[in-house]
Amino acid sequence: MIRAWPIPWQALQHAGASNLHWDRPLAFALLPVVALLGWLLVRRGGVPERAQPRIALLHPNLHGLLRAVPAPAPHSAMRRLLPALALGCWVLALAEPQRLGAWVQPPRQGRDVVVLLDTSLTMSITDLRWNGKPAERLAVVKRVFERFVHAREGDRFGIIAFGSHAATLLPPTFDRQLAGAMLERARIGMLGDDTALGDAIGLALRQVRAQGRLKPVLIVYSDNGVSNTGQVSPAQAAALAHALGIRIFTVQVGDTPASGKPYTVPAYLGPQPDLRAIAQLTGGQYFYAADGGAQKAAIEAIGRLAPTLQPPAQHRRTQELYAWPLGLGIALWLLAQWQRSPRSPRRKAGAARAQRLSARESSR
Repeated sequence: MIRAWPIPWQALQHAGASNLHWDRPLAFALLPVVALLGWLLVRRGGVPERAQPRIALLHPNLHGLLRAVPAPAPHSAMRRLLPALALGCWVLALAEPQRLGAWVQPPRQGRDVVVLLDTSLTMSITDLRWNGKPAERLAVVKRVFERFVHAREGDRFGIIAFGSHAATLLPPTFDRQLAGAMLERARIGMLGDDTALGDAIGLALRQVRAQGRLKPVLIVYSDNGVSNTGQVSPAQAAALAHALGIRIFTVQVGDTPASGKPYTVPAYLGPQPDLRAIAQLTGGQYFYAADGGAQKAAIEAIGRLAPTLQPPAQHRRTQELYAWPLGLGIALWLLAQWQRSPRSPRRKAGAARAQRLSARESSR
């Protein structure tokens, strides 16, 4: 529960009954004891006072002195109640009054999202436009995905680049600023001119893990998706992702749209799925995005298909108010002790009045 510093007592006037909360309401069981103590103090004339020096009256005639004793002040009962009022304030402090504020929204629950970037030579073609200017395919991909990273609170982002082989640029992390910086380090041809898509998918599957109920997703960016090298074939990688329940979203950023028909290459045995087929086999979705606007639409659709979760709020901000009844109780208790002290003006005036009456009777 989030705590805050005490606020002035006037805040209780602005905090409606629904906003005032007592954290320990069982403390109110002590109030009858406090009420009984107050009744006894009023009935018996207050708590025992310190022993005071007695004044010896030598004159045998005490009638005049008795008639001169002043009547109790009308507010003497209130002074006797001061210790009980102090205890009552302490009971209120013990009950811990709190002013309830706004609900505290817990952080969003995300998932592992790993982007697979094709850095082969064909991704350097400048057939796309960004901000009205010609831009190479990989540059547009990095700009679009960087915005997606900064908009997704709660996700862990990883980056894998692939060419002739696959390499991890960033393992899954919550540091979105670092993810954006590592995207900038992806360069054309940094891993060779071939395409090892199967190796990249296999490498990503080894790094991701489920976060609660949210399973990881992979996002593949490539211009054609035809894998022609690597130890793991796209068919094997797609089958493993399907077995693990991990969806693969594929975004093709150029060339002819994938047809979904298998292809064969000398590097692998048997037919291999293209980008459209990989998405279909794993429960993901294929997007053809041959311009910047289409890429933005594709990543927004992926965000809707793989959303984060917002858990319901379970706690509210609170402002503690116990310090005010606690301080008031201390003040009342000190006032009660001061009233009983022989140095108080009331006690001094009473002692002086008694001495004058005693001197007057003695002189008679």
